[in-house]
Amino acid sequence: MRALRWLLVVAPLLAACVPESSIKPVDQPAALEADRVVLVGKVELHPALRPGEQKLGDSYREFADEALLVVDAGPRPVYEFSRGDLKSRIDAPFGKLFYVQAPAEPFYILKGWVVMNAEVKVMGPNEIPPDPAAPLEGMFRVDVRPGDKAVYIGTIQYYRDEFFSTEKVVVKDDYAAASKEFQKRFGGLTLRKSLAAPVSQDE
Repeated sequence: MRALRWLLVVAPLLAACVPESSIKPVDQPAALEADRVVLVGKVELHPALRPGEQKLGDSYREFADEALLVVDAGPRPVYEFSRGDLKSRIDAPFGKLFYVQAPAEPFYILKGWVVMNAEVKVMGPNEIPPDPAAPLEGMFRVDVRPGDKAVYIGTIQYYRDEFFSTEKVVVKDDYAAASKEFQKRFGGLTLRKSLAAPVSQDE
């Protein structure tokens, strides 16, 4: 009977399922859809994730060592790691340039998340399941203009403490290097620099 005190549980993320995002990766000009713009940027985490810090089941390995950036057309608070918010996001591997296509209009990066716990595990009846994701705080506006085909938003650097609280966020301009890499993939398109601009969340 003692075994009945232990339950097989699924982490909240596993139960909810991360939906497919409407913002898709793109790797060549021919794949760019009409009325879409290529967004180019990078996300860094300082200090970086430690080996084994993320605990992901096999079905969620795709979220290893990356940030999920929730985006929307207007500013608003994001309080929880929710399926609805994750339908419009940029999947940004840490330390690597991302290339995604999004609607050709200004937008906001509302918040970032790092998936930390998504595994099936045995827990005691009094144990509290761990949070599925850790937040990356900071809101940004990105100016996308009519006629843009590609926009560089910068390198967003998140600095965290030992509790995964965001201590500061810096937007670094690595346009020269990013433009060089961009031209290898998208030669013929002009990459305009439009760095992500911090927005006060009190506004």
